[in-house]
Amino acid sequence: MVSARTLLALLVGLAILTHPIVGDAPGLDTQYTYEATPVDLDDGETVQSLYHLPEVAYGVASQKTAVEQAANDTVTRPVSDVPPEVERLTDVRFLADDVGDRYYRVDARIDGDTFTLDATAVDARTVAAALAVAPADAPAVVRDALDGNATSSEELPATLVRTDGGYVLVRATGTTQVADPLTIPKLALYAVGISLLVWAALAFYRERSET
Repeated sequence: MVSARTLLALLVGLAILTHPIVGDAPGLDTQYTYEATPVDLDDGETVQSLYHLPEVAYGVASQKTAVEQAANDTVTRPVSDVPPEVERLTDVRFLADDVGDRYYRVDARIDGDTFTLDATAVDARTVAAALAVAPADAPAVVRDALDGNATSSEELPATLVRTDGGYVLVRATGTTQVADPLTIPKLALYAVGISLLVWAALAFYRERSET
């Protein structure tokens, strides 16, 4: 019969090695650098900034053709006839046309086997007003970036922030590899966990041999 001490060593060793922090092997961590860039809504080049937002699609030819048609009348097609890039409009709220710095509000949806698309031409200010968030509602790293470049181990989508001076786009612009700050504690816990498992295995074998 396995002793309580052996069973405890086995359980503690397994708990240590399967803990989320320890289970993530030590190594290099990716750090993302975030920069804040003011967006001038009157310069005629806003697409170069706003298309970074996840809710805005940078329009390709097939998307622009479909959206221009939908701006005149609702487009309804069998899903099987819809190109993949047009179907992806179901994931965004706006389409950006870099030619002329134009935008469309899109409402693309799939119901059963039918794809439906409605669209309305809008300007850059409409897009910005719909998608911008107040600094207080932005993630901490985004707020930090408003005061200067910020770094984080978390990759976040681009965020448009509404400030007293206008709109500011915050997005990740680079990455660096840095040493895992928990490398030494992780290695120590690996050693403890493995030692407990080895001790438990030997104790189990010894206890079985004695019975």
